[in-house]
Amino acid sequence: MTVHEDAAQVLLEVVQADPESASMLAKMSASLHEGAYNRQLIAWVGQTQRDPAYWPPHQVAALMDVLNGLANGRIVRRRIPVGEMPGPDADRHGNATRLRNLDTPFHAHLDMSQNGADSDGALSWDQPVNFWRALGVRMLHEQGLHSSLHAPFEVRPWRVPLEVGYTLPSRTLTHLMVEGAVARWAYEDDEVCLLLDLARIGTAAGTRPLPADIEPFSLGL
Repeated sequence: MTVHEDAAQVLLEVVQADPESASMLAKMSASLHEGAYNRQLIAWVGQTQRDPAYWPPHQVAALMDVLNGLANGRIVRRRIPVGEMPGPDADRHGNATRLRNLDTPFHAHLDMSQNGADSDGALSWDQPVNFWRALGVRMLHEQGLHSSLHAPFEVRPWRVPLEVGYTLPSRTLTHLMVEGAVARWAYEDDEVCLLLDLARIGTAAGTRPLPADIEPFSLGL
């Protein structure tokens, strides 16, 4: 296993030790098997050649942790139009060209070789931008679908790892744990989705204090 898979395995053990969390994991696994999920949302966290229904339990635990973070407002997101979907991983020059379509103030740098690097490149912005945070308040759309209300959270200029195409949920989770943020451009998606963990880096990256319900991460030293 890789380092990020090991981290997901540790998370799985923690989840399985708690009855309520274990029950949520079982429900998440069932929804993946039934295909009852938003494919774009799942792909923001992880996307592989294997259907999510066949992901091992530690990857489902990693997926669930990130989705829970999005649902409870710990993780904020920002969607950035590209206007094109990514090409194959080998077409790095083509993907780099497509990423030049990003609107100001966003800039993407794609590693042309990667060679075992921790990410496919980096995405940065050079002026403050708003991310969106779920408030946990449900609303009803005209189509009869429920979703959460979101509020803006302004983030100062920053640089985050970029993952294009296939990636494991455990890798996304590890980026959020280590760097505090990650940008995802999944296959079949014409947008980049930026994810940022407020508990990890919100105090440093935000232009204003953290929301009252977010407790900054501490190493406990």
